[in-house]
Amino acid sequence: MTMSIKQVAEKLDIAIHTIRYYDKMGLFPFIERDNNGYRCFTEDDLFWIELITCMRSVGMPIKTLQHIVELHMQESETLPKRKEIFLDQKKKLLADKERTVQAIHKVDEKMIKLDSLN
Repeated sequence: MTMSIKQVAEKLDIAIHTIRYYDKMGLFPFIERDNNGYRCFTEDDLFWIELITCMRSVGMPIKTLQHIVELHMQESETLPKRKEIFLDQKKKLLADKERTVQAIHKVDEKMIKLDSLN
């Protein structure tokens, strides 16, 4: 069973124009179209869309995602390279997390100091 772009947007809580933009950028090469040219999405497509939107939400550049798509099209021979890209992204996210935790501690310290001034 396939879904329309509207159904996908509602199900994944993603703007229709975002899906169209990512498709235009070549990030969804697997999406089929019907006789009228409308996109027909499968459950597998939803997984891919969620992956792309997740990676974009944490700052992965479109160019990197396009590279991942190109590698994915080459199938299993590129698995190590794809894993490396995701591992690099994970390292960046963990570093960001550590900076965020440190900033929260600094804010907490400042709040304690401000409370002691009362």
